Parts: sequence; C-alpha cells; structure tokens
Amino acid sequence: MNSICKKYIMIFTSAFLSGLCICFGASVYLICQAYSMALKVVGSFMFGIGLFTIIHAHLWLYTGKAGYILDNKPKYFIDLIVCFIGNALGCFVLAMLLKQTRIGDSLIESATPLVDAKMADTWYSILILAMMCGVMIYLAVEGHKKCEYPLGKVLFVFMPVSLFILCSFEHVVANVVYFTYAGEFGAKVVLYFLIMFIGNALGAVAFDGLLKLVSFLKKEEEPKMVEEENQEQ
Repeated sequence: MNSICKKYIMIFTSAFLSGLCICFGASVYLICQAYSMALKVVGSFMFGIGLFTIIHAHLWLYTGKAGYILDNKPKYFIDLIVCFIGNALGCFVLAMLLKQTRIGDSLIESATPLVDAKMADTWYSILILAMMCGVMIYLAVEGHKKCEYPLGKVLFVFMPVSLFILCSFEHVVANVVYFTYAGEFGAKVVLYFLIMFIGNALGAVAFDGLLKLVSFLKKEEEPKMVEEENQEQ
C-alpha cells in the first residue's frame, strides 16, 4: 500500500470518527431544544463537545479544515472531499443507529421541523448562513490554537459553536444528522448540501484571508511607525 492510499485512508477514518462526534453533539442538541429555550441554550453548548473532542483528538472535520485552503496546495481540495465523505458517513451511520433506539422518535420529532424550515428557505439564505457558520468554526479552531490560556481555549471552542447553533447558521456536516433523522432526501437536498459545502468554506477562507491581509499590512506599517517614533524622539 503506497503512502497516498494510506494518507486518504487515514483522512477518511479520522473524518468518520469526527462524524460520530458531530452526531453526538447534534443529537443532544435536538433532545434539549425540544423542551425549552433554556435547555436549547444548554444543548447549543453541549453540541460543542463534538468539536472539542475533534480538536483534541486531532481528527479531520470538513468545516474545521476548510478555512486553511489558502495555506495548502490545490490537491488539498481532494483531502477536503475525502474528509467530507467520511464526516457524512459517520453522521449518517450513527444517526441511523440512534433512530432504532427508544430515543429515535424524539430525535425524529425534533429534527423534522428543523429540516422543513431549511428546505423552505431560499438558496441565497442558505449560502449566507453557511458562510457565517464557516466563520464561527474557523474562530473556534483558530482561537483554540492561538489562545495561550486553558480556559480561553475552552471558551473559544464552545462559544462560537453555541452562537452558530442559536443563530441557525448552516453546518453542512451537522445537517447530515438532522436530515437523516427527518428522512429527507432528494434533488433539492443535494443542491442545498452543495451550497452549504461551498458556503462553509467561503466563510472560513474569507475570514482567514482578511486576517492574513491585516497581518501583512501591519508588517508593512511597522517600519514606518518605528521610524516616525524615532523622529519624534
């Protein structure tokens, strides 16, 4: 087995495990949000357990990796596609298993109106909401990476996740869970998932690109600022 095959098997297996983690988070959110607004908020934070596990286990999650397209070569797109397939399969398999349990009816009942609202939405609304979700996941991953304090690392993961959940931003991987529970499939579903797939990446890449631009401009201005300070002295 050559190194390329091993690489993609690793990505797929890692992504499959990430899909399981996202399914756990999405499932507990569905159960919580069915009861009250207070529990919905709690559920939005508990959803973050999935991403927190993914980050610390160094697993592949499409929405977490898409923000780094600018740092990689074009073949990175293949990595992302393999990653999403693994994520989606992990979500689908676990969601199908949970549908067969005693909590299955509750999950289906909670997911169905959520999915109906998404399917009734316009494509451009889905795109914008997906872009905003991409930004939130990028902030969670990058914030956790850059923050030096343990509590800050935790907050950087859970706060953006809670925000995107409560704002109903579109997370393409989590939506595999919701749509599987609701049993919603079809051509329009495929189209909307493609839009979410693109939107999540666009939001993350745009934010990453703007941060890189700010960093570049700061470096360009630093010598001038130092020179001006020296002249004033």
